[in-house]
Amino acid sequence: MTQLIKFFTGFVLMIALCASAGAQDVRVTASLDKRTASVNEEIHLSIKIIGAQGNIQAPSLPEFKGFDTYYTGRASRIAFVNGVSESTIEFSYVLMPQAAGQFTLAPIRVQVNNQTYQTSPLPIEVLGGQGSVPRSTGGSTTQPAPVYAPPAVTPPLQEPPPAFQPNDEDLFVQATVDKTSVYPNEQILLTYSLYTRYDTRYEGFSEEPELSGFWIEEFPMEKEIRRETVSVDGKRYVKAGVRKIALFPTTSADYTIKPGVLKVSIRKEPQRQSIFDEFFSDSFFSGSGFFSRRENRLLTPPEIRIQVKPFPDRGKPTNFTGAVGNFRMEATLDKKDAKQNEPVTMRLVIEGEGNIETLKQPMLPEAKEFKVYESDTTAQLFRTGNVIGGRKTFEIVFIPTVTGALKVPAIDFSFFNPQKGQYQALRTPEFPIQVAPSDKPFEMPAILSREEIFKKDVQVEGQDIRFIREKIPSEAAQTGFRYVYRTLIVVNFFLTGLIVFGLWRQRTEKIFAKDTALKRRRRARSQAESKIRALSKTKEAHTYFEEIDKILTQYLTDKFNLSSYGTTRQDLERVLRE
Repeated sequence: MTQLIKFFTGFVLMIALCASAGAQDVRVTASLDKRTASVNEEIHLSIKIIGAQGNIQAPSLPEFKGFDTYYTGRASRIAFVNGVSESTIEFSYVLMPQAAGQFTLAPIRVQVNNQTYQTSPLPIEVLGGQGSVPRSTGGSTTQPAPVYAPPAVTPPLQEPPPAFQPNDEDLFVQATVDKTSVYPNEQILLTYSLYTRYDTRYEGFSEEPELSGFWIEEFPMEKEIRRETVSVDGKRYVKAGVRKIALFPTTSADYTIKPGVLKVSIRKEPQRQSIFDEFFSDSFFSGSGFFSRRENRLLTPPEIRIQVKPFPDRGKPTNFTGAVGNFRMEATLDKKDAKQNEPVTMRLVIEGEGNIETLKQPMLPEAKEFKVYESDTTAQLFRTGNVIGGRKTFEIVFIPTVTGALKVPAIDFSFFNPQKGQYQALRTPEFPIQVAPSDKPFEMPAILSREEIFKKDVQVEGQDIRFIREKIPSEAAQTGFRYVYRTLIVVNFFLTGLIVFGLWRQRTEKIFAKDTALKRRRRARSQAESKIRALSKTKEAHTYFEEIDKILTQYLTDKFNLSSYGTTRQDLERVLRE
């Protein structure tokens, strides 16, 4: 680890030397996305620094009376015009006007390469009428809405009262449910939302939630967490949904959900960034740097109480088996003409919104003309928006025992619809079939299970009986056999490993022979680390820094497939910026 720190420290020093060698004309500008706004309406302030090299400190804004200000991040880019490169660094802020009137933003001072630059003053007109944002109303979003959001006009975001952490009101987490009073097997959506005014990185759960008494279905989160800007108690926060879980209570009772403990890391203030911050940034909320000092936090949402009510007795069907949701059912037969004692298979499909995994097969009807058996069952689970649903398929076998024009009896299925607060019943049609006489009678033994009619006759392929030996081998013989057996196992694994390693090495050499640039990139790190380890014994500082400069130059030329002899520091800086 120490060698790696020395490696990057030397590299940063070299980049700093390169940056100081090529100063350009620096221009600093400030702009607003609008000059007229209402109270509590977002105004985006952009400060651009053009032509600067090296690391730029995020400017500290002066106090703008009548406005709340929030730092929202930085971006950098390089443009090439007529073969000349020009770098631009942009710092973004959000201004929230708190009172109506005519205002002029004071000039903003920016420190670049030990020189101070100043922007022009910016006039703003703030109109009254929008008023203060209440605690439970979200502000305008800064990210596109999720794909499952309705295309119509989105109503104001309703924020439930947040539970602030006792020591820091600038960072807290909410665990909320969409309903607290439900019926058994009715879906509850548990959502975790992170509110922050810091540069924050979500790092998962330190303690998983305790969800005993619930059937659990997890919603997969997107690779990039969506975020939006909301207002809580007059403060602006970045809000991000970090986890969604669908819960299905198994029985009626009062439950207490312990949401667990979330782990995050924060950086309180914008720090000086280097070129490595652009490469290694992995914060979900803003550009946190590789060299940033971060502070770990554990966030615990308050417990949630859920009341699970028993099903109403009024109107409860006799064939109700506990299905809850909104379903539809369809059935098909594999044939309309059959012979006596020949199986006829019904394919029964139930699909819709609800816990499809726990859906039980409808009760099979009694029919004098048929023997009825259960067969195969398959289930498919779907996640649409915030709703769990799916499709479950049952196969039911009807075996006609008489001939003539018959009807496969209807099958009834009932469920409880929590949205309507009542039971609903579905029924398949009666399927007419024509049964012809059979030459060979068939009788299903009562002791056979439902799958036996589909099994083939058992044939004896061999016997595994081993006769008991009357003569027991000696203890020494058994010990010798075990020793030889274990030795052969070890030799076998060793030879197998050698073969695998040889094949891998042969394949790698073939690839490297075709692509020398790849070979240089792959071996650049290991060669640099080996040289640094050898260099650690050097005690003279002058010799150490001379050698570290050579090692770093060799490392970069190998990484970018450049010449080891004709490459200058200006070439390395240009390649890194690209």
